[in-house]
Amino acid sequence: MNAIQALVILLAIFAFGEMIADKTKALISTTLVIAVVLLIGFWCGLPADIFDTSALSGIAFVLIGPLITHLGTMMDFAELKRQWKTVLIGFVCVVISVAAIIVICPLIINRDMAIAGAPIFAGANVAALVMTQALTEKGLAELSSFVILMLITQNFIGIPVASVLLRKEARRFISTPESIKLYAKAVEKNVENKGNKRKPLQLPESFNKPSVEMLKLSIIAAFANFISGLTGGTLHYFVAALLVGVIFAELGFLKKHSLNHTASSGFVIFCTTMIIFSNLAKTTPQQMLSMLFPLIISLGIGVLATCLSGYVIGKALKVSPLLAIPLGLTCTFGFPTTMLMSKEVASAMGQTEEEKAVIENHILPKMITAGFVTVTIVSVIVAGIVANIL
Repeated sequence: MNAIQALVILLAIFAFGEMIADKTKALISTTLVIAVVLLIGFWCGLPADIFDTSALSGIAFVLIGPLITHLGTMMDFAELKRQWKTVLIGFVCVVISVAAIIVICPLIINRDMAIAGAPIFAGANVAALVMTQALTEKGLAELSSFVILMLITQNFIGIPVASVLLRKEARRFISTPESIKLYAKAVEKNVENKGNKRKPLQLPESFNKPSVEMLKLSIIAAFANFISGLTGGTLHYFVAALLVGVIFAELGFLKKHSLNHTASSGFVIFCTTMIIFSNLAKTTPQQMLSMLFPLIISLGIGVLATCLSGYVIGKALKVSPLLAIPLGLTCTFGFPTTMLMSKEVASAMGQTEEEKAVIENHILPKMITAGFVTVTIVSVIVAGIVANIL
């Protein structure tokens, strides 16, 4: 098999995963399809070195830094400030659930397995990227299979629990006339109008080119790598990339949603997603079966900790626990499921068009914000910290 043939096969698997996710409205995720197809492929003779042959291995690990820097440019501080209760609930739930997995699971299952899986519960692909690279560097590549297993199965736990609770919340919410009156129209974002004021490091319009934006992303990622090196790795490279992405987007050097302006976002996502599964080539059916018990324990403790912390923080902030718990559970599925679930709950529970609009206006912004906080922000920070204690 030559390089272009290997690349075609990997692209076909990725495209197939995206089409299945689209057809099932993200109930079956892209990552699940990719993992299953690759596992079956490797067990049936797909070359184990396909990632190296396609040259994907080298380029993907280089692109992770710019990708995480891009995540920092996605932050909308005005919206996060407006939804501060949602932000706090998501943050607290994720931190407590990860801590519970790290502290309790080693009493029952292998310590390294518990620690490797904990950040995955906090997020999705990016956390998996951080952990698979850290595991490879520390000679624990065999645990990558457990990381992937957590990644592709946790949404099957989080989605049904969150959906049931949101339906109960919708029923409770529309039972009060005040709620219908308050949320009959979409809530306006209270965003300060800053006009076209130029930011300190914003470049002239003539630099507005996809190649220049990719260059800027890479420069900032390299700067983050330099900062991480100065700390001796104490501040993980990917955490530094997230932080400097936020800073340089606010200063105007990077555009908001920077990667989307590079004309290469699809390729970057393909590379950085597929490389997560590179270690599946060494995974046997027996190894997968041996991981089921640790998986059940890790997910069970994670979900239980999220539910308990969501209930407590919801009560403390005077937010219905029926809503607070799903906000915490967004870490197990993220966007676009946060959006699709909110719309489906509104459609199912609203008896009239007005009630459907009320439910959606109440749930949708909070779920999307919570998913951004848990999956995009907290999971990167948590994974960077946990990677150093393996």
